[in-house]
Amino acid sequence: MNRKQRRAALKQSPSAGAMRAGPAADTAGQLFAEALRCQQQHRLEDAARAYKRLLLLKPDHAEASNNLGCVLQAQGKSREASASFAHALELTPQLFDQFGPICATLVAVLPPLGDAMRRANEAWPNRPSFDSLLAGSGLAAIASDPLLLTILQSTPVREFMLERVLTALRAALLDTAAAGAPVDDATLAFCCALAEQCFINEYVFANTPAEDERVEQIKSKLRDAMRGRVTISPLQLAAIAMYAPLHTLPDAQALLDSKWPRAVNGVVTQQLREPMQERALRDSIPRLTAVDDDVSRRVRQQYEENPYPRWVKIADNVVPVAIDYYLRDMFPVAAFAPLAKTEALDMLVVGCGTGWHALGLARQFQGAKMLAVDLSLSSLAYAKRKTPAALAARVDYAQADILKLGAIERTFDIVDASGVLHHLADPSEGWRILLARVRPGGLMHIGLYSEIGRRDVVAARAFIAERGYGTSAAEIRRARQDLLATPLRSLARFNDFFSLSECRDMLFHVQESRTSIPAIKAFLAEHGLKFIGFEFDQATLQRLRALFNESGWSMSDLDRWHALETKYPDTFTGMYQFWLQKTAA
Repeated sequence: MNRKQRRAALKQSPSAGAMRAGPAADTAGQLFAEALRCQQQHRLEDAARAYKRLLLLKPDHAEASNNLGCVLQAQGKSREASASFAHALELTPQLFDQFGPICATLVAVLPPLGDAMRRANEAWPNRPSFDSLLAGSGLAAIASDPLLLTILQSTPVREFMLERVLTALRAALLDTAAAGAPVDDATLAFCCALAEQCFINEYVFANTPAEDERVEQIKSKLRDAMRGRVTISPLQLAAIAMYAPLHTLPDAQALLDSKWPRAVNGVVTQQLREPMQERALRDSIPRLTAVDDDVSRRVRQQYEENPYPRWVKIADNVVPVAIDYYLRDMFPVAAFAPLAKTEALDMLVVGCGTGWHALGLARQFQGAKMLAVDLSLSSLAYAKRKTPAALAARVDYAQADILKLGAIERTFDIVDASGVLHHLADPSEGWRILLARVRPGGLMHIGLYSEIGRRDVVAARAFIAERGYGTSAAEIRRARQDLLATPLRSLARFNDFFSLSECRDMLFHVQESRTSIPAIKAFLAEHGLKFIGFEFDQATLQRLRALFNESGWSMSDLDRWHALETKYPDTFTGMYQFWLQKTAA
């Protein structure tokens, strides 16, 4: 992670370690300036010393931790650099969305893993042994690397060559477990981290019939162990957890009666205790509306089976800003009427899923208090369990169908529908219903799929339909591997390709609609809505501003945006994300 990428992230979500008024802040500011100056002058020992002093004063200073990693890496201290990068990522989990640079950093601090990735890719679909993958050095060469372990326990791995080496390592660990071979603590901890990764990505890694057979053998031994007939090793339990969630095992609760090593206990918590908590939370979630529309029922069923997305960490180092400041910073010349609200900012978030986006908004905007709704109780229970105590009083969850929200009497300052309307049979109908929930002068944040931007997704959906893949986990795994063997491997540029629920959402969704900028323009004109602007990350937004300025265009001119997308069809590969304002009349 280079300094430019880190600064961009911190600009969007200021660090809790950012400088504040007071003597400690003055000292921290001086130390950071000194460390940065030494780093730029290649005085690496002095830079490392200054960064370490700063981190003793402010352990949550993410940029200092990242920069220290860069200094240590330049000094050839790869393991220390890895630990520093890992700490920076833990402080700034939003950077996991930029997985390419993270993977490059990982390979830089852990060269044996880069070599193993190449060997695994060359051997695919075979699963080489530890020695073949790691050039005879064994698993010890990578097992305890801090950055690798942090990645495995924090986010889906979003790089297919890294996925392949982890798939091969999983198979080798399974063989070791099936043979009952003893392992050291580092190997057990790595196996547990890999089990956590597989749970996070919902077991999207490909597996073979031989692996399935070995897993069933160990499961049979586990059943005997639960009856007191035999014992099962911690590695064997972790091996099962690499292939199936522990809460799906018969009599899984009996696992809570045993004392496990710390790493295994972490897996038991993730895969058994926490799902049990979510099941208990379902009954506490209000049912705000009925869900009886046919499409809504089918969409609900998909997300009951695969709550979306399965996230682990949310940034807690965000300094909240007023909504007016946020919009003015992102759209400096846009014409919009300020809300002038920094307290009691009423928000409705529809299609909140597992709560990642809603909680991000609650942290981001000053005074935000929101109602977050979704069709899926499984998703809402996940969201409720993951909601930090500091936000619990500001976010209310409820089950509701957009199509029935016209019956509620509440209105809101902001309605966010940033990824749900395109899953309705008629997105315009849902949009109109939500518009009625916006107060005069209020704001909407909308997300819609682009017909142009999703052309390869459309092609992949046709490929899937033509070959008749189902929506089971095994079928989605098979489809992913088949797609990687075609020109449609371009799909691997989407983060959604790397977890089961997200891949199902992208390629197997029961209902998807796409639109165009002219259609958006027509809807806004019909309803008298003011377009504020398309939302991008800061780096992309700066490039687009420069392009519009060079051309003499207004960034509120939707005809110009349509021309731009036609010329550059990857502009909106994710979706159109934009802000608009309702008239005050």
